[in-house]
This record gives sequence, C-alpha cells and structure tokens, in this order.
Amino acid sequence: MNIVNVKNLIDDGSFKSIHLQVFLCCLVSLSFDGYDLVVYGATIPLLLSAWSMSPAYAGFIASCGFGASVIGAIIGGALGDKWGRKRTIITSVVVFSLGTLACAFANGPDWFAVARICTGIGMGMTLQNEVALISEYFPCKYRQAGVATVATGMQIGGIISALAALWLLVPYGWPSVYYFGSLAIFAVPLLLKYMPEAPWMLVKRNKGQELRKILGQLRPEIKIPDKVTFVYPKAQEKSSITQVFAENRALSALLFWLIYFMNVFVIYGTNTWIPKLMMDAGHGLGASLVIYLALFLGAGLISPLIGHLADTFGAKKISLILYLIAFISILLLSVPMDFYLTLVVVVVAGACTMGTQNLTHAYITQYFPPTVKSTMMGWGLALGRTGGLLGPLVGGVLLSFKATLFQSFFAFAVPCLISALAVVLVQDRYGYNTLVAQKKKNNQPVISG
Repeated sequence: MNIVNVKNLIDDGSFKSIHLQVFLCCLVSLSFDGYDLVVYGATIPLLLSAWSMSPAYAGFIASCGFGASVIGAIIGGALGDKWGRKRTIITSVVVFSLGTLACAFANGPDWFAVARICTGIGMGMTLQNEVALISEYFPCKYRQAGVATVATGMQIGGIISALAALWLLVPYGWPSVYYFGSLAIFAVPLLLKYMPEAPWMLVKRNKGQELRKILGQLRPEIKIPDKVTFVYPKAQEKSSITQVFAENRALSALLFWLIYFMNVFVIYGTNTWIPKLMMDAGHGLGASLVIYLALFLGAGLISPLIGHLADTFGAKKISLILYLIAFISILLLSVPMDFYLTLVVVVVAGACTMGTQNLTHAYITQYFPPTVKSTMMGWGLALGRTGGLLGPLVGGVLLSFKATLFQSFFAFAVPCLISALAVVLVQDRYGYNTLVAQKKKNNQPVISG
C-alpha cells in the first residue's frame, strides 16, 4: 500500500485558491477578535457617565476581560491541539460574540463585568489556533508571511473599533459598538462551510476522504493512488504541556515565553501611554491621537513585508534585527521632533513591536510539532498578557512619579533588548521544521510504496 506524506505535499506546493480561503476565514474571525479586545476603551468615557462609575472600577472591568483572556488562551491552546483547530476557532467566535452582545444589553457595571469575562475567554481562544491553521496549510515559502499577515487581524480589529466608535457612539450610544461587534456570530455558518480542519488532525482522525479532497485542491498536479495510507509527522503524538519541552525544546520554549512577556509588556505599555507621552512631548491632543493611530497602522502595513523577509532570510535573523530597531526607535521618541518625523518613528516602533509579535507567532509554528504548537502558543499568550497587565501599570507609576520622557521610554525600550537576547539563544537545531527538513533531505518521498 502506498504511503502519502501529507506535510511534504503541503510544504512543496504553490499558492492556490484554498490558501486564500483559509486565510480569509482566519482573518475575518481574528479581526472581530481584535475589535472586541479594544472596543471597551472607546466606550469608557460614556460608561463612566452613564453608570456614575469610578475610573478604578472601570479599570477593574478591563482587568476582568483581560484576565479572562489569559485563561482563554490556555484553554484554547489545549483544545486546539486535542479537539481540532476548526472546532475551537468556531467555539471561540460564538463565545466572544455572545459575550459582546451581553455587553450591549448590560444595565449596570456588574452585569457588564460578567459579560466582559465571557468575551475575554472567547477572545483568548482564537489567535493561537488561527496562526497554527495558517502554518499548517501554507507552503514553506509563504508560511511565515502568511502567519505574520493573518495576525494583523488584531490590528485591523483595533482600527475598525476606532472607526466604529467615531461613527456610532454619538448618534446611537455606547451599546451600538457592542451590537456591531456581536455581528461576528453571522460568520459562523461561513466558517463551518469554508474553514477546513488542520491536515494533521484529519490524518489523526482517519478522515481519508476529506483529506483526499483537500489535497486535490492543494496539489492538483499530483495523482494520489486509490489505496493509500496518509501520514503526517508526529500527528499521532499526544498533546500535553510536557510534550512542549520534549526533544530538547525546553530552553527554547522558555525563551519564546520570555519574548512574549517582554514584547506584550512593551506593546500594551506603549498602546496605553503613547497619547499622553506625546502630549508631554509638546504635541496637541489631535496630533497625539493621529500618532497613536500610526502605531497600529505601522504594524498592520509592514507585517506582511516582515513575514516575507522571514521566509527569505529566516525568522531568527529578522526578529533579532527588528527588536534592536524597536529599542532604538522607542528611545528616539523621547527626543524632541516635529510631528511628521515623530509619525515616521512611531510607525517604525509599531512595526518592530506589534509586527515582530506577529512574526513570533510564525516562528513558534515552525519550531513546534503540530500537536503542541497551539498549547505552546496558548501558554505564551497567557504569559504575554500577564506582561500586558504590567506594561500600563509601570507606565502609570512612572508618570505619577513625574519621570522624564527618556526614563519613561527607556522602561519600554529595555525589554526589546531582552527579547533580542532571547531570540539569539533560541536553539533552531531542535526545531520541528528543521528536523523534518533533515529527514526529507535524507530522501523521504512524499508518496512511497
């Protein structure tokens, strides 16, 4: 009986319409995830007035949603590797859509806090499974570009959230933006129809007919014999946190988690305090908000290029360069500059922090076996979001002690150097794709008899 190596078939393929189909399914659902993640900030001023709520309690509600997303990240990572990418992604969309809808119906801060917890759990389950699915379907030469680009869905969601707030809040009130966010539920039938399950999961479940159909779309030029056994390296392994550390991957796993923690510390710290710090630097409120928007646009526009460079030169080398540039660009923001030069520096800072975070997702999907990559990333996102909780806090403490601009930006620049050092220490020789490539080099055909 012939043996078909599914991973080798996918790795060596070219870009087809099914890749665009998978990409759009992931991008749409991830954009709604990003929307729901940041929309609360746009409605805080109205909620403070509507419910006579203190800023401290508003911050507590934000922490509820963010803390729930930490739990959701761990749950989503485990479910994605054990239950399947497609099921977990669709479940996450349902959960955060219903949570967002419950926010719109809330008549007080307590109900709203519970609704944000529900939303947070759903949001935490999504990202790691989206980027894992992209990495499992895209050919090698497009893989990191695909992952880095789809991860910009988080930034796209943030931009849509800002635009929705501008158009809806004043004429229709704060519930309107939550009604808009809950429209993600209508994407579920489309995801059920058009989003495929991960190929290694189809091998594991012996879904031969479904797998044959998908491979026909991925590699139409190859005729697969009638009687075959489909294989996918390590697809039959059990998924667990211990497997993340197996095969000499322990040090690199810890380093990736450190990168997540440090980079999300920087991202959420700068996202929270850039407008205020820019005003302290002499820019007006309107100019500071434009600079703030440029932070997201920089990451969204440049992430696809970053992914392409990683596919060409390697994720390790590009990540190292970008973290060093991030360190320099963040420090430069403490230097007096005119508005347009500040915009350029902020775009670079956004690309080298949020954009490199997107690349880190791609790096991880290359480094870990399919059965544990979602678990690995789920824990990484959970730890990263813990850093995200500390970033705004550290910025607030520095401002309360009247720190200088240089001191404030230095606090957000140093973690970029730590991330760069961690990237250097990652041991690529133990990575899953490296080991698979070595076996493939030893003349393992994609179809063998």
